[in-house]
Amino acid sequence: MSIKDYTQPLQALGFTEIEALIYGFLVENSPATGYRISHAIGKQPPNTYKAIAALEDKGAIIVEVGEKKLCRAVPPVELLDNLERRFKQHRREADQALKALTSSPQDDGIYHLKTVDQVIRQSEAMLERARGIVLCDLFPGPFELLSDSLGETAIRGVTVICRVYSKEHIPGVITQQLSEKDPALDAWPGQHINIVIDAEEHLLGLLTRDMKSVHEAVWSNSTFLSCLHHNHLTAEILYTNLKSEQTEMSPADKEKLRDISLLAFRPSGLETLIQRYRTDPPSFGPHADKRRTDV
Repeated sequence: MSIKDYTQPLQALGFTEIEALIYGFLVENSPATGYRISHAIGKQPPNTYKAIAALEDKGAIIVEVGEKKLCRAVPPVELLDNLERRFKQHRREADQALKALTSSPQDDGIYHLKTVDQVIRQSEAMLERARGIVLCDLFPGPFELLSDSLGETAIRGVTVICRVYSKEHIPGVITQQLSEKDPALDAWPGQHINIVIDAEEHLLGLLTRDMKSVHEAVWSNSTFLSCLHHNHLTAEILYTNLKSEQTEMSPADKEKLRDISLLAFRPSGLETLIQRYRTDPPSFGPHADKRRTDV
C-alpha cells in the first residue's frame, strides 16, 4: 500500500498530512518515540511533536506516561467510530444553530453546479422539498442515482412523472419512454438530467457519459423560469406518451397524466407567480369580455 492510500482518506476526515503520516506509521509500528516517528516519516522533530499532541487531542493516539513518552495508535475501527460520533454531535449542533438563522429572501438567481455530486445532492434536496408535483426527464445514469429519492417522494403523495430512456419501474412513479430504443441515447453528447418541482425551482444538467464530471448544469428557484420549464417537460412527457402508445397505464395514472400542464394542475409556483405580478384583471382570455362590460 502506498502512503497516499491511507493519508488522503485521513486528510478528508480532517487530519493534516503530517498527522496522517504519523497515525499510519503508528498503526504498523506502535509503540514508538517521537524521535523515531520523526525520522521514519521524514519530518522535523518540532513539527512531529506538535502533530503528536494534536493527534492525542483528537483521540487518534495515546501517549505513555513517563520519560520516553512512547506513542501508540488507537485501533482504526475505534478511531473511525469516535470520529463518526463526533461528526454526528457536531452536525446536531450545527443544525440547531443554523435553524436559528433567518432565511434569505428568494433571489430568482441561476446558479452553476460544477460536480456530479452537487447535481445529485441538489436534485435529492429538491425532491425532498416537493409537495405537489415533480416532472423530470432523466437519462439512465441520473435515473439510477435518483430512483430511491423519486420513490420516497411518490410515497409522500407527491405526483411524480418522469420521462425515461429504458423500461424502468418505481412504485408510485409514472414513467414514460418510447417503445423503441430512444435515438437521443446515441445522439445526445452525454447524460442529461432535467427536474422541476411544484413549478418553483428547476435543475438542468448535462453530465458526461461516464457520469464522472459535468459538462453544464444549472439550478434556479425562479418561479417564472420554473413555470416555463414545467410546461416544457409537460410537452416532452405527453409527446413521449403519444409516441410510445403505452397501454399498461392504470386509469388513475392516465388521469394524472392528463392534468399535469401548468394551468390544469396549478402548482404552487404558478400561484406564487400570479400573486407576485397580477395587479389587475387580464385583458385577454375568458375574463376579458367581463372586464370591458364592467367598464
